[in-house]
Amino acid sequence: MQILMIDVGGTNVKLMASGHEGRRKVPSGAKLTAAQMASEVIKATEDWEYEAISLGYPSLVKDGRPAREPLNLGGGWLNFDYEKAFKRPVRFINDAAMQALASYKHGRMLFLGFGTSTGAAIIVDDIIITLEIGALRLTRRARFMDRLSDEALQRDGRKRWLKSANEAIAMMQDVFRPEDTVLGGGNAQDIDPLPKGCRWRDNQAAFTGATRLWPGSDMIAEPYGSSWRIRKKPSSEHPPAQPAEVSPPKKR
Repeated sequence: MQILMIDVGGTNVKLMASGHEGRRKVPSGAKLTAAQMASEVIKATEDWEYEAISLGYPSLVKDGRPAREPLNLGGGWLNFDYEKAFKRPVRFINDAAMQALASYKHGRMLFLGFGTSTGAAIIVDDIIITLEIGALRLTRRARFMDRLSDEALQRDGRKRWLKSANEAIAMMQDVFRPEDTVLGGGNAQDIDPLPKGCRWRDNQAAFTGATRLWPGSDMIAEPYGSSWRIRKKPSSEHPPAQPAEVSPPKKR
């Protein structure tokens, strides 16, 4: 299928589509409504052909539909008719869960996203669960959201932000004991060197997760309450895609 990925972030809405190179963006922000997002995406992709849409949603998704308004955007996301606006079928997944799905191989994998805010998901034996980690305490006075956001990076500087990021990664690894830890989001490239057991993936890797919501991929994730269940095709039918092992670009 020809898939359009809409990855809704706090700073930009990222767009990718089957058969098209690169990525396009439209500005996001605290006043962006669902209707405005749809209108801007339609204009930005008017020369793209696609049959279906995977929408990475920056909040709670339940039974395949948005279940809570995003904290960092405008309103109107819960009751908006996305399929009517786009004239295409639309499938939803939490944005961190989509990134995790894109990088999943097998077993127990933890995804941590460092962008405008923090996001996380864990996959355990083909079951995806999103994690609301922003309110967790990193210190007695500071939460993850206070120390790990893009705002914190700009305010506190890279050295202090990096120290907090490494502490958070170690804490989450200690709690969830993953076999594989994937770091993503726009600021993950600042985490250098990578902590033990971690690998880095560029945001554009999320497109693999978008395709894995629809038939024809090597695995398909289907909503089940507030989680997703992954079904894998036999290797003889479709060889599994191997996520690229990439190191973040070196800072100058």
